[in-house]
Amino acid sequence: MAVVVGFIPTEVGFKALAAARDQAERRGGPLIVVNVVREGVREDPRHADDQQLEIARDELRQSSVRVAMRQEHTEEDIADVLLDVVEEEKAELLVLGIRRQNDLARHLLGLTVQKLLLSSPSEVLVV
Repeated sequence: MAVVVGFIPTEVGFKALAAARDQAERRGGPLIVVNVVREGVREDPRHADDQQLEIARDELRQSSVRVAMRQEHTEEDIADVLLDVVEEEKAELLVLGIRRQNDLARHLLGLTVQKLLLSSPSEVLVV
């Protein structure tokens, strides 16, 4: 069954990518890697550039399952884009990496993560 990972080019994002690869291999794949780019938002560290996407591809080259890399551009909510991909791919699992940068972040999840946890038709793994 398909595994979707919401990929951001950070240390946490690469940990989520590794966890998603492992899950996809256990479940028989495929693995769909999705980086969402918010239109009109410049210099967002969540947006992967070509070099960062190539590094992610390199991390996945030895995977035993089919890997698809997608960069989705939107003016909408990032969570909605990921939920659409999960439904489109009939994914069994959605993998997310979250940052824990301060005490407040440890206690409160961001709105995007909350929406994904509450709305995903699939299981959700948070790394």
